[in-house]
Amino acid sequence: MNGESWRRIATEEAFATRELAGAMRRLVDAGGSSVDLMFWRGLLFREDDDRLANLLDLDERRLATMDANGVDMHVLSLTSPGVQMLDPAEAAEIAADANDQLAAAIARHPGRYAGLAAFAPQDPEEAVREMERSVTRLGLNGFIVNSHTDGEYLDQPKYWPILEAAEALGAPIYIHPRSLPDEAVGPYRDHSLWTAMWGFAAETGLHGMRLIVSGVLDRFPKLKIVLGHLGEGIPYWVYRIDHMYPKMARRHPVRIELAPSEYLKRNFVITTSGMNHHPALEYCLQVLGPDNIMWAIDYPYQAMDEAVAFMDGAPISDADRRKIYSLNALREFRITG
Repeated sequence: MNGESWRRIATEEAFATRELAGAMRRLVDAGGSSVDLMFWRGLLFREDDDRLANLLDLDERRLATMDANGVDMHVLSLTSPGVQMLDPAEAAEIAADANDQLAAAIARHPGRYAGLAAFAPQDPEEAVREMERSVTRLGLNGFIVNSHTDGEYLDQPKYWPILEAAEALGAPIYIHPRSLPDEAVGPYRDHSLWTAMWGFAAETGLHGMRLIVSGVLDRFPKLKIVLGHLGEGIPYWVYRIDHMYPKMARRHPVRIELAPSEYLKRNFVITTSGMNHHPALEYCLQVLGPDNIMWAIDYPYQAMDEAVAFMDGAPISDADRRKIYSLNALREFRITG
């Protein structure tokens, strides 16, 4: 405990394995124009960049930084784009190994880590098997999907077994950003707009919107989806989305049962990762309420001290602060340690 009346549980905290780093290095060495590979080139080859070392460390360095900033727990997930650029067999193997390593780190440091399981959406059948193993045998707390897979999204029928499994297991899917698909990224390449500055939110917000308006949340009404970065822009558009949906819906064969904003409130939880901005937090509290927001740092891509100072100093009640810092994460991820 950090000495306050709450624990600080950070819910979007990245890690990597040497096996994933090796696979991504082979993709980088093979060449290609994917902006995901540009991201990994920075991790692998920039001498002044210690992010890869921080991603690989689940022991001394990370825990020391957590302790120095009063952070009680990291909910760990495999860094973007996870295994989703690899061929299906290699992706499944590296995901399963990463989940084993994650479970071992949690066992080494009880009470300091929880974990989201990776899987390979490229093979939905195998993905479901790994999802079930990760929750029932490894005791992991949910799932990480780095948004699109080969330009495809989880609302498409081929991925419904994944959604069905997550709902049945009672474990949320955290949809984490990655770069836009190759066919869409063109205008974003200029001015570095493909990055977390803009493109990541545009792509991941699209994924969230597809889930909302596709009807899959009527099919899987208890499914929980987590979006970082205060909802990847969706909360700021709730009026416009609700206003325009009835006008657009007549063009589509699937009609959803509720207003789009009702799915956002019922099926989504958002996190503060990388959005250390009090006005944005206060707005999201007004739209979604304090039960639907969790604290996150986005380590090692964002600094722990800034994220702690942001939430400690937020102009909100201590009751809401406690929910955002810990209670919501304990509930959504069923954390017992």
